[in-house]
Amino acid sequence: MLLCAIVEGENLQHRWEAMLDALDAVSPTIEDAGVGSAYLDMYGIAGEPAQWCGRVRRTLAPFCIDVRCGCSEDAFCAEVAARYADGCVVAAGEEAAFLSPFPLNVLDIDPRTIERFALLGIERLGALAALPHGPFLRRFGAQAARWHLRACGMERRPLVPRAFTLPIEASALGEGEAQTQEQLLFALRILIGKISESCARRGRSAGGIRLDFFCDDASERSIELFFALPTAEERAIFDVLRARLERERFDAAVVGTRVCALRLEEAGSSQMLFARERVQRQDLAVALARLEGLLGEPVRRACLRAAHALEERFSFERFTPDLAAVEDPRISALPALPPPALHLLAEREVAVELRDGTPVAIGSPPSVLCECAGPWRTQDAARELPPRDEYDVALADGRWYRIVHRHARWYIRGIYE
Repeated sequence: MLLCAIVEGENLQHRWEAMLDALDAVSPTIEDAGVGSAYLDMYGIAGEPAQWCGRVRRTLAPFCIDVRCGCSEDAFCAEVAARYADGCVVAAGEEAAFLSPFPLNVLDIDPRTIERFALLGIERLGALAALPHGPFLRRFGAQAARWHLRACGMERRPLVPRAFTLPIEASALGEGEAQTQEQLLFALRILIGKISESCARRGRSAGGIRLDFFCDDASERSIELFFALPTAEERAIFDVLRARLERERFDAAVVGTRVCALRLEEAGSSQMLFARERVQRQDLAVALARLEGLLGEPVRRACLRAAHALEERFSFERFTPDLAAVEDPRISALPALPPPALHLLAEREVAVELRDGTPVAIGSPPSVLCECAGPWRTQDAARELPPRDEYDVALADGRWYRIVHRHARWYIRGIYE
């Protein structure tokens, strides 16, 4: 039988992992269904459902939260029992009868679909369960199969147990004492390096850290820090730690420290498809093969076509770039990469040669332009400057400039770095 535990309280996000660890004393098989909701597999656990629910409440009592429990052979039925009938135990075979009076909004159905059901006179789970399975799926699509199974109390999905994660921590005890902030930061830098190395080795990122300080006068202090994004980078963790410790004061020398990673998450690193700056045809072919192997289907791109109906004005065709043109610097088979950051300079006048109103060379002696994009009409109203036309131009040596045309004169506005 499954037991669904639903909790409500303050600051659940930061304490949820600790609650799941505590529930491990009730059942070793726990599924994390999101913050505030968990399923426990009670198969082989001694006792009755009422005793299990009492054990869950006693285990979570130190967290000062509201706990609701429900038991059933079906996970969805157990969740409904916990949310709407705290302490209810639904026996096997009675799931459909228990769920029958509940409204459709207990299912994961969008409001517009519920309105469609209401037009057909279906407002309760019992009415939905009474519909014939095959015609119901043909009418509302494949997702209706799950709705129907849940309404009948027959979903019977297996639990997905949460992985047990060994704590990642490092400590320095009995190795001297730190009387100044510099000494303490030096010791913590070593410990954070060990934490970062352990996270990287296990493919994890830390959402926060906990610092435990043991002082010479037998006092202890704990500090928890949480990051905006999970990270395993030593420098990022240490910078947050150092900023936090600037306002901490200790009455005695620190003789021991312990650092523990909190809220561990799966981590990965972004991989670039192309290692070199200029794409080679073989690199592109290998990258496409990797994408097709990952997706299990050909890589496609959208192409426009003439059609009266809006839905028919495009089609998806297999992406087949002109590999022969990839190595030609004048032709790009891939979308252009975004330009680097523009570094603004003090405007200085520059000579510009035009052809049909478009810049083709700048400087003296003139340097021929490889590319020119623009113009863009801009105006700085805050400083009451007149309108100007701006261009982005590229020289043969790969440098990009922003040039400005104003009052029949040309100026260099900035350089891309």
